[in-house]
Amino acid sequence: MTRLWHRENPSLFENEKRAVETYFPDLSFTVVGDFVHVRGTFPIRFEGQVLDNYSVDLQLARDHPKSLPVVQEVGGRIPRHADRHIISSDGTACVLLPDERWRVWPPGTPLLNFLTGPVHSFFLAQSLVERGDPWPFGQWSHGAMGLVEFYSELLGTKDIRMIARYLDYLASKEIKGHWPCPCHTGRRLRDCHMKLLLDLRSKISRKDATNSVNMIKNSGLLTT
Repeated sequence: MTRLWHRENPSLFENEKRAVETYFPDLSFTVVGDFVHVRGTFPIRFEGQVLDNYSVDLQLARDHPKSLPVVQEVGGRIPRHADRHIISSDGTACVLLPDERWRVWPPGTPLLNFLTGPVHSFFLAQSLVERGDPWPFGQWSHGAMGLVEFYSELLGTKDIRMIARYLDYLASKEIKGHWPCPCHTGRRLRDCHMKLLLDLRSKISRKDATNSVNMIKNSGLLTT
């Protein structure tokens, strides 16, 4: 079982708590069982002013900051459906794609950066859409299609089967140079896109790649 980060590293807990509660006075850290929650009122700033406020509950992962927190809007403001990037079953907000974390909130970055970055952008987008504005920030689609859009940009292809092959390689325990390159040139990986895959492996975890390829395969997109 994963050791609890706040008990394993109490100084990290105190640093995270101090930074967040100083910047956001209406948020507070609470330990509930094995989990640390950050709860309270989250202000949304736009053009230098507070535009809106949301009631939020962030559950930090047992291995924080390695894994992403679970973010929920608990005030009933945001409809629970895919069009608003909320998982209907439990109300979890899809703040960012785990695969994109290296761009937005790299591992080891303080929790405050997660709140002022992707979490703030998510709720700002919700407020702007609520008042009739279009989605800002180039939002990915919800679910498997969002993953396809992300990897299409990253890999420079719209071929979903090719994207799935790249993800299969990223999900592998070891990437071997004699494998055929997933780009379909017929060349071996070492003579083609090995450098690209190794670069992506340094940014995207095997766990996230596995989850993503399974989501794409189970979505039916490969048969379209």
